[in-house]
Amino acid sequence: MVIRPDRRSVLIAGGASFLLGGQRAAPRQKIDLWDNATGPHLRGAVLPQRRVYPAIDGDTFLGPGPVGTPITDAALASLAQSGANLALLSHPGIFTETRPYRIDHQIADHLALLVERCASYGLYSVIGFRTGPGRSEFTFHRDDGDSWFPASMIDERVWNDSEAQAGWAEMWIHTARQFESNPSIAGYLPMVEPNGSHIARRSPWPQMARQMALAIREIDTLTPLLISPDGYANLSNENELDLAGIENTVLAIHDYSPFAYTHAHAPSAASFSVETAQVLRPVSDRWMVGEWGVRRWAHNAPEFARLRLQSMEEQGANSAWFSWPSGWGNYEQVENGWNPFFGNDPDATSRVRDAPMMDVLRRYWSRNTLRP
Repeated sequence: MVIRPDRRSVLIAGGASFLLGGQRAAPRQKIDLWDNATGPHLRGAVLPQRRVYPAIDGDTFLGPGPVGTPITDAALASLAQSGANLALLSHPGIFTETRPYRIDHQIADHLALLVERCASYGLYSVIGFRTGPGRSEFTFHRDDGDSWFPASMIDERVWNDSEAQAGWAEMWIHTARQFESNPSIAGYLPMVEPNGSHIARRSPWPQMARQMALAIREIDTLTPLLISPDGYANLSNENELDLAGIENTVLAIHDYSPFAYTHAHAPSAASFSVETAQVLRPVSDRWMVGEWGVRRWAHNAPEFARLRLQSMEEQGANSAWFSWPSGWGNYEQVENGWNPFFGNDPDATSRVRDAPMMDVLRRYWSRNTLRP
């Protein structure tokens, strides 16, 4: 069941209190949470959600609300009980995707309540926007047009439309005004997996990233900015970013290498080595892995996860596993390849006892000491 705002006090008493005993106090400044020299400080998971399109989703697959899938109280509790202290909210943007670009109050209200709910369970939040002016969810599925959705729903105008680009900056100005004083917000992720280099002849992403960062800094000078490189947050594009003079920035990369292994379809003979399980160190002093993971049926997936976590641990990098189950059964029975509770059987439709992947995650997440 999704909570209502008037249950916040109940959640704080019943949800987070069991977590906070013996935890260290929060750092004096939020940017200290992203200090690789003393970290990692934040270990957790991605909570991916998108707009619900009733014409293709119906009212049950992703839930009946404007954003799906619904994240249950039990899902947030299990994330915190597993030791995580970070929820990376991979969320639809709070502005409309089509002109006129303006706030969508249903989406904005959903985000505000989700941030509050995460905090009540002792979870820091990173706000990341998947979509917004001139960018729809279907940019992440651009090779699947006219399969489970009409290709006409792919909206990628932002990469060639200055009005849409300005809309993203305005969306973040509004967001920063709302959340700048919220102690549970660990960072802003302006765009989840920017992919302009796959669409525009000359990607405007470096300029867009700087524009959004400067716009946010006009409102909020302290909340860390997690900026991803182009190419779906690919480390190889790190040197294209221009964040000179902008304080409190963190490079946010996604690492699914080796891709043929982490995204293996079942059955698969794909494998990994100790070397390929390591995360390559960026040039930036402050950096994190905003998404990492492996399909649960991949050969020896728990050992791969252990090696990857250990690599990030040794480099002081905060990280978020993709992805944490929302608790919405209609979806999870169908889409569960990244569900760490389901074991290694590709045909599994429910959780297994003593899932090996969860043992690995808990082992590292138990090192968390900070809570908002």
